[in-house]
Amino acid sequence: MTGISRTRAVAAAIAMLAVAAALSAGQSNSAANQQVADVKEVHDYQLTMDKLNRFENAAKAVKKILAENPSAQQKLDSDSQNSAGPNSFAQSAAAIDKQPQLTAAIKASGFTTHEYIVITYALMASESYVDMKKSNPNTPMPAYVSPANAAFAEANFARIQALGPTLSGSSN
Repeated sequence: MTGISRTRAVAAAIAMLAVAAALSAGQSNSAANQQVADVKEVHDYQLTMDKLNRFENAAKAVKKILAENPSAQQKLDSDSQNSAGPNSFAQSAAAIDKQPQLTAAIKASGFTTHEYIVITYALMASESYVDMKKSNPNTPMPAYVSPANAAFAEANFARIQALGPTLSGSSN
C-alpha cells in the first residue's frame, strides 16, 4: 500500500470511527444522525466514468485555484474549522460555497459543492478499500463502500490512485 493510499485509508477509517464515537459519546442526536446520513450517502453514491471524468476536471481546477491563491486555502481551512467534531458534508460544502472561485470551478464540471464532497469521499473510500484488499484479500468491505463502487474502483484503480494528491487536497 502506498503512503498516500495508507493515509487515505486511515483518514477514511478515522471518519467512520468518528461516527461511532459520536454516537457512543452522546453527541447531539442531530449531529450524530447527520454523520450517519453522510456515511450512507457515500455508500449510496454511484460512481460512473462520466462522474470520474468530471470530478477529475473539477478537482484539478480547485487544486490550481488553491495553489495560486494561498489565502483561499487559508480561508477554506479557517471556514472548515469545527470544534464540535468532524464536519458534515453540508458544513464542508458551506465552507467551499464561501469562495465563489471554488464554487464556480466545481459547478463548471456539473457538480454542486455537496456532490463534490460526496464523490471525493466515495472515491477515497472505494480506492482505499480496493488497495487494502490487494494487500489482504480477506479485508471485509466497509459499510460505507458499496459493492458497485468497489468494482468501479477496482476497474479504474490506477486512474483513481493517480488522483491521490488531488483527492487529499480537495476534501475537508
